[in-house]
Amino acid sequence: MNPSVLSDPERFRAMHRPGSTTPKPLTAAFDRGPARHFHGRTRILGNFIELLERAMHAKGGTIFLVQGAPGAGKTALLSECEKHALESDWGVASIPPHALWDPGALLHGLGGGSRLRIAGGSGMLGYDAVVKVEAELDFTVNQQNHTVLEILESGKKPLLLMLDEAQVLGMIDIPSSDRWVAASVLNSIHNGKLSRPVILLAAGLGMTLKSFGSLGIARFSRNCFVELGALSNEAERAVIHDWLTKDGGAIGDPTAWIDAIARESCGWPHHILSYVDPAAIDQLKADGGNMVMNGLNAVLEVGREGRNAYYKERAYGFPEEERQSLAKVFSNVSLGGSTTRRAIMSSLAQDLGPDEAEDLFNRAWNKGLLDERDGRYVIPIPSMQDWLVSNYAPEQIKFPQEPQPIQNLNRQNPGIDFGGR
Repeated sequence: MNPSVLSDPERFRAMHRPGSTTPKPLTAAFDRGPARHFHGRTRILGNFIELLERAMHAKGGTIFLVQGAPGAGKTALLSECEKHALESDWGVASIPPHALWDPGALLHGLGGGSRLRIAGGSGMLGYDAVVKVEAELDFTVNQQNHTVLEILESGKKPLLLMLDEAQVLGMIDIPSSDRWVAASVLNSIHNGKLSRPVILLAAGLGMTLKSFGSLGIARFSRNCFVELGALSNEAERAVIHDWLTKDGGAIGDPTAWIDAIARESCGWPHHILSYVDPAAIDQLKADGGNMVMNGLNAVLEVGREGRNAYYKERAYGFPEEERQSLAKVFSNVSLGGSTTRRAIMSSLAQDLGPDEAEDLFNRAWNKGLLDERDGRYVIPIPSMQDWLVSNYAPEQIKFPQEPQPIQNLNRQNPGIDFGGR
């Protein structure tokens, strides 16, 4: 039996030198960008494709908003939507938040600078497509002196604008004059008032809907607003299966490995990556595709380390006493359960005082440590709640590690549309 490659640093580095056959991520940041294996979210994609078709017929557009906890796969979903838009002969451009009021930033996103991510129906991407893009989107030097609305009005080709991390619209200080412009632009897009089909596809953390509300966009069509959560059981298992067999070259029935990883990943795309890329892939390659027990144990250990490292990153900037106060709040809340804002603020105020409690609550919400669901608040990932309580409220009774009944309840809560099917 081969020793675990994951416990041998030299061997691990050797497998990642130039020339290695280990699959490379599609972006420099392996956990952000297009998903290598995308499953589920079929209803969401169906609604988006239907929106593309309706916008073409109506010669108008609207805003399609996706919000959810960190690691839920929002950016990967945007990439899938982008593919469908390109296949439907839409122009696609990634824009920064200030492109909603800054004409230069919008032009930059439409092909005038290094943020270029746009293509026509040919599927061309990158700088090689600049000439084609400029012709199709009517991008001209004269537009430098035009307003954002005039630039959006000037083209003829249907246009999909993609805005990731959209929650920052409610977190940054926008000057009043620019805020008025942004509100006007969003209103024109949202209500289809432009002279061509323009859709803004926005994604962000749980406060994104509130951020748009602060700019006058408070109502969304039922099919144009998505609360993204865990993958369905079927989609999660399909993703793990593809990683193990297609990338890791697993020999035989991978069910035992899929079961073990799924019990710990809780359906969260980011957590799945912690276990499969590169942990499971490298381990399987080291063992010639054989799924041995020692190899699985090593994969699970590395996956847990990656998952905990992710939680530490989310909690970065919160001193230990603040983490203890948050842990205290949720130590008596079942995993995946919710509580009220009043209960949270009352507990935090006992430790920190009312002003610091308010500040901590807002920072935790902005960082994705807290999420709002139907007027109540949760730690959005059950295993993140377990990590916080286990590490920072040791005097409390600890919950078991992600018990299966609660995990299933979290995914199937009829009051929350997780978008997995």
